[in-house]
Amino acid sequence: MKTLFTPTLILISCFLLQSCLVKSRPNMDFVQHNSISKGAEIVSVKVPGLLLNPFLKSSIKELEEEDPMIAMLLKKLKSLKVMTISNDKKGLLMKDFNKYLAKNKFEEMASVYSDGSVVSINGKMKGDRIKRLMLGIADDDELVFLDIKSDLDLNELAQMISYYEQKQEKQKQDKM
Repeated sequence: MKTLFTPTLILISCFLLQSCLVKSRPNMDFVQHNSISKGAEIVSVKVPGLLLNPFLKSSIKELEEEDPMIAMLLKKLKSLKVMTISNDKKGLLMKDFNKYLAKNKFEEMASVYSDGSVVSINGKMKGDRIKRLMLGIADDDELVFLDIKSDLDLNELAQMISYYEQKQEKQKQDKM
């Protein structure tokens, strides 16, 4: 029985771990190969919740004292996909990203323009909970996309925003 159990466990472990390998091809649904120039460099990583949570547990314990809001957010993560694209000459990916968001009924939560970079934060809601966040970050020669599956309550998000606003105000007052 043990001789059958061990190889089966190893195969299952390998299958689960292969999903979080770094890949050089797109891992997001909105990316079409004809939208990317041939010289573009792509790096994709997917980390399922099964592997994400054990790595984050030690960080969460440390962060609970320093930054309780980030610790709360990390507890709510279910999976994470990251994709970076460098040297893309076509520049069509942000258009494809925006089409994908509209087609899949994502709501734009915020857009930030800073130092020539554009950050688009979009969420997919189910009731009063954010089930999925998609972030698109466009810089001069690099694009970064994050697909975050979570279970974040809107009240928790509002609490997080007010916490950081108060923290920022306190820092301004301390400088004076």
